[in-house]
Amino acid sequence: MPSSAPKSEPISNSNSRIAFDRFEVDLRSGELRRDGRRIRLQAQPFQLLALLIENAGEVVTRDEVCRALWQTDTFVDFDHSVAAAVSKIREALSDSAESPRFIETLPRKGYRFIGQIKRDLPQPAVLQTARELKRTATPLAKWPATWPKIAGWIGLSLVAMLVVGFAWLRWNPHPKAVPPLTSYLQLTNFGDAVFSPAISTDGRMIAFIRGQDASFPTVGEIYTKLLPNGEPVQRTNDGWPKYGVTFSPDGSRIAYTVAGNPSWHTETISALGGEPRLFLPNSAGLTWLDEEHVLFSEIKTGLHMGLVTSTYRRSELRDVYLPEHERGMAHYSYASPDRIWVLVVEMGGTGAWQRCRLVPLDGSSTGSQVGPPGACTSAAWSPDGKWMYFSAVVNGSSHLWRQLFPKGELEQITSGPTDEAGVAITPDGRSLVSAIGMAENGVWLHDTRGEHLISSEGYASLPTFSRDGRSVYYLLRRESPKSPSELWMTDLESRKSEPLVQGFSIMSYNVSPDGKEAIFASLPESGRSQIWLASCDHGFAPRLLASSGENTPFLGFGDDVIFSMSEGRSNYLFRMKKDGSGRTKIMEGPITNFMGISPDGRWAVAVVPVNEQPTTAMIAAPIQGGDVKRICPAYCMAKWSPDGTRFYVEPFLQGTRGGRAVAIPVPRGRSLPDLPAWGVRSAGDSVALPGSKVVDLSSFDPSRVGVNVAPGLAADSFIYTKTGVHRNLFEIPLP
Repeated sequence: MPSSAPKSEPISNSNSRIAFDRFEVDLRSGELRRDGRRIRLQAQPFQLLALLIENAGEVVTRDEVCRALWQTDTFVDFDHSVAAAVSKIREALSDSAESPRFIETLPRKGYRFIGQIKRDLPQPAVLQTARELKRTATPLAKWPATWPKIAGWIGLSLVAMLVVGFAWLRWNPHPKAVPPLTSYLQLTNFGDAVFSPAISTDGRMIAFIRGQDASFPTVGEIYTKLLPNGEPVQRTNDGWPKYGVTFSPDGSRIAYTVAGNPSWHTETISALGGEPRLFLPNSAGLTWLDEEHVLFSEIKTGLHMGLVTSTYRRSELRDVYLPEHERGMAHYSYASPDRIWVLVVEMGGTGAWQRCRLVPLDGSSTGSQVGPPGACTSAAWSPDGKWMYFSAVVNGSSHLWRQLFPKGELEQITSGPTDEAGVAITPDGRSLVSAIGMAENGVWLHDTRGEHLISSEGYASLPTFSRDGRSVYYLLRRESPKSPSELWMTDLESRKSEPLVQGFSIMSYNVSPDGKEAIFASLPESGRSQIWLASCDHGFAPRLLASSGENTPFLGFGDDVIFSMSEGRSNYLFRMKKDGSGRTKIMEGPITNFMGISPDGRWAVAVVPVNEQPTTAMIAAPIQGGDVKRICPAYCMAKWSPDGTRFYVEPFLQGTRGGRAVAIPVPRGRSLPDLPAWGVRSAGDSVALPGSKVVDLSSFDPSRVGVNVAPGLAADSFIYTKTGVHRNLFEIPLP
C-alpha cells in the first residue's frame, strides 16, 4: 500500500469532469459514474469525495473536512458523520481501508486521495458554451462554501429529471431496464426514518410507520398520505412497537401488528383518523383474503409462531404453515392474487431471518424457499401473480429483487450504497414503493457527565465492559455491512482501539474476566455455526471447539464453556470443557434464547417457553445444578454489572412500555438478589428492595429490552450502540 501519492496540481474550473481508474466525477452535476453508469452517492459523501480529489496526494484533516462540509454553528457528531461519509464513498468505489486504492486513512490525522487522476476530459458542448458565457465561474477551491447554492440548482434539475423520467416510464408500456435513481419519485421527506409501506387497493393512499427500525419489532407511529401530493398525517400516538401495515379491501381501515403488550395482536384504525381498536388478539402480520377472511400468524407455544387463516371473528380457523423448529416464527404473509399460494417471511431456530418461503394456502405442504439467498424481510406479488418481489439482506446489504413465479431466474432491481427496505406494489403493477436510506451506528458511553462517542468508524454491535470497567469490547464491521464482524477493544482512558480477533465473521462473543481469552461463534459458508477459542494477545492461534451448529458461547466457572444448540426441533442449554469434552445439558427443558451468564460463571440466563400468558419467561439456571429461578414472567433485560455487584432487570409487560430498568444490589457472596417468586413484572416489584434504583434507559435503548446496552461499574454507567436510520419512501418504476 503506498504511504503517499504524488501531489496533484489544483483542479481548475475547466476540469469539471475528473476521471480515475474506471470512475468519473462530474462536479457540475454532482454525479459519480463507473464505466459510464451512474452510482448513487449522497450529497455529503460526494462533497467529501470532491474535496479529497481537489487535494489529491495531500492529507485532508478531519478539521478541514468538518469546516468544508458543515457550517460553524451546525450541531452534529462530526467524527461519526465523517467516518460514515468515508465509508459510503469506499462502498461506492469498491475500495478498502486495509488495502486502499483511492481513499487512504491516516489514523488521528485525516484522509488522502491516492488514485491517479486523468485530466482534460472532453467536455459536453453545452458545458463548453456555458463556460464561454461565464468565465468568472466560482473556482473549485471555494466549492465547499458555495455548495448550498449549487446544490439548490442541482436539486431543481434533479426534480425536473425525476418528474420527466418518471412520467416517461409511467406511460411507456415496455420499459426495458432497471431505472436509475433520477427516475425514482420521492413520496416522503422526513429527517428520520419511515418504513413498512402499504398501498390502498385503489392506489390513492399510502400508509407507513415513522420511527426507528434498527431492531425488530420496529418502534414508531402510523402515518397516512394521499397520493401523489397529500401531506402526511399521523394516525397513532401510543409509543408501542408496530409492524405489518396493511389496508382492508375497501381501503377504509388500516391494520397493523402491536408487539409486546404482552404478546402480538392486531389493531385497526380508520384511514381517515380516530382511535385504534383491537381487531384480533394473538395475531400478527394480518392481511385480508376477502371481506370476511383474513390470513395471519399466531403464537402456538412459547415463541413458535405459525400461519393460519380464519374469518375476522376467528371462526373457520385452519393452519396454513408452521415452521419446523419450535423457535421458528412466521411473521409476515402475502397471498397470491388467485389465493392459491402464500409468500412467508419467517425467523429460524436462532431467531434470525431466513429466505422467503412459498407455501400453498391450503396447507397441504411446507413449500420451498424462494427469492435471493439472504435474510428476507418483506415480499409482494404483482397484480397478475406472475412476479414475486422481495426485500432481502444479501451479503450485508438490503436491496430489492424479483423472481418469476414459481421458480424463475432471480433479478436484482436495486443496488448501490443505499439500503431498500420493504416492498409494496402499486395496483397497476408498474411500480413499487420502498423505503430507501442508510443506517449509521457507533458505540457510546453514558455516565453522569453525559454521552461520549467511543467508536465511530464502521458498524458496531454487542458492546460489553471488561471486568475492571476500563475497557469496552464490541463487534465491528469496519467498512460496510458486507464486512466481517471482528472483535475489537477500546481503552476508555486512552481511547485507543485495537482488534482482538480478525479473520472470522463473528456472531456472538464473550471475553474472559482477565481479558486474556475470547470465545466466539462464527458462521462459515457451510451454514452451521462454530465455536472458537482465541487468545486476545495472539498468544495462540484460534482453536475450533465445536462445529455442529453450536452458538452463543460463554466462558463459565473454571474450565466450563456454556452454549446453546438445537437438538431435534428445540434449543437447549449445554456445557462442555474448553477441549470440547464433557458435553452435558444444563437443564432438561428447552429454551428459546440463551442470553448470558453471571460474572462468576455460575448462573445462565435464558428465555424459556411456558404454558402461560405471556408464553415465554426469563429464568436463571444454575450451571452446576439446582433450582431454576424466574427473573421475569416474560422476555426482559436481565444483566449484571461487570463486577457482579448489581443486577439489572428491565421488564416489558402489559401496561408498560419499557425503557425503565431497576438496578438491584447483589448480596456479598451471592450471584443473584432475592427476587419475587413470580418474577419482576414491573419496576414497582423490585424498587422496594433495599438499595434498588430505577434507571431510565429510554433515551438510548430503542429496542426497549437492552439488546445493545451493557451496564458499567457505576449505577448510572452504560455502554450502548446508537443507530441512526435515515429513510424515506420512493416510488420506483419497474422494468
